[in-house]
Amino acid sequence: MIKGISIMARLLNFVNFGEGKASEYDVARMIVKHYHEIPQLTIYELADLCFVSASTITRFVRKLGYASYKDFKDEIASTLAIDVDYDKKVVNAKETDLQSIFQTYTQNVIVNIQFTYENIDYRQMKRIAEMLHDASSIAFFGLEYANYAGLHFQNKMSSFNRFVQIGTSDEKQLELAQSLSQDSLAIVVSLEGSFFYHHEDIMNTLVKNRCKIVSITMLRVGKVLQFSDEVIHINKMNNSTEGRITIMYFLELLIMNYYIRYGSNRIS
Repeated sequence: MIKGISIMARLLNFVNFGEGKASEYDVARMIVKHYHEIPQLTIYELADLCFVSASTITRFVRKLGYASYKDFKDEIASTLAIDVDYDKKVVNAKETDLQSIFQTYTQNVIVNIQFTYENIDYRQMKRIAEMLHDASSIAFFGLEYANYAGLHFQNKMSSFNRFVQIGTSDEKQLELAQSLSQDSLAIVVSLEGSFFYHHEDIMNTLVKNRCKIVSITMLRVGKVLQFSDEVIHINKMNNSTEGRITIMYFLELLIMNYYIRYGSNRIS
């Protein structure tokens, strides 16, 4: 059973990044295309839809982390029963409410960014730049949106000759954690702490391997403080996903911070 990375994100990894065999790409693409129908389809009906055998479907869902096709269907059904992760004002809004909804969301984004900017610890920023520069390997951990933002961070840091590894599934993130050492740096992004609680195995592995851990979060108490060498606090609120915007904002600050200290001709 998948703990953190959602089933849709896992399927899209197969579709977007060519993860797995060609047949797995085709199966993933058809499941995404017919996602809302899956709970009503038998394994044989899905196999016919994908032009593969039922055994291929079984192998595919097991690769995703499910013991059976029934568990896989049940998981999809449970995701369909969940509405969007917005607050009630957005969920219950009508078209005539759009302007006020957009205004509130935008104001909240501005408040979050201003709060984050005003609470920057520049001595901490120097320490983190040094960690990024000196680490033998760098890994980025988070759930879905954090990982998407992490891809941008990976791309920009690569231009400074700093390769950042990212795991695109729960299993790959655990494997990545296991590969790190005391000379490695792990950056963990989890606004409300879901990653720390859903992935104690990964966090315990990072601690066991004595990695340096930098956590970016809204949390002020809890396990994040026990796990981390550096904790960066961002955001005042995350009622309707507005907190996600600040993740990208702060990663841009980390990139600029590194560039100014070590980038271009500054690299020692």
